[in-house]
Amino acid sequence: MLGRTTRAVAGLVALSLGACGGSSTTSPSSTTSPSPSNPPTITNTPSAAPVTVSPDPNYEWSTTFTVTMTESAGVPVTIRSISATLQQAAGGIIVTPPTGLSEVYRYEVKSPSNRLPANGTLTIGFTFLYTLPQPGDEALVTVTLNCYDDSGNPYPQTVQVKVV
Repeated sequence: MLGRTTRAVAGLVALSLGACGGSSTTSPSSTTSPSPSNPPTITNTPSAAPVTVSPDPNYEWSTTFTVTMTESAGVPVTIRSISATLQQAAGGIIVTPPTGLSEVYRYEVKSPSNRLPANGTLTIGFTFLYTLPQPGDEALVTVTLNCYDDSGNPYPQTVQVKVV
């Protein structure tokens, strides 16, 4: 019986060595982890935003300006949405209105496309009609552009425009 046990153990050891690689050699497999694509480099340049009297009697003031987006890393992006807020300001500092009062405004966006090409530019026009809760006409507009590259990676952009 001792002979059978010795042969069984020897057989198990041989099997386990073979399963662990034993004396055979294997070369390690090389795996390369995917590298993320280059992110776009986007510069946003707002134009001047002068104040004029509103052509609409429902609003006191009006302003028109553009935001020129420039991409310089060779990565095109698609603009999926744009939002903007207008707040009363003094010297570029937001002035919080008194309780119960708020800015009243509407805006229009004009863009030739929703696509900012690689190494290209896109100019987007904005027109705001507004009334402020306190005396004055100065405001600060914050524009948010939700941009995505072709792989679906988000590149949100925020631009502040002084309306003076």
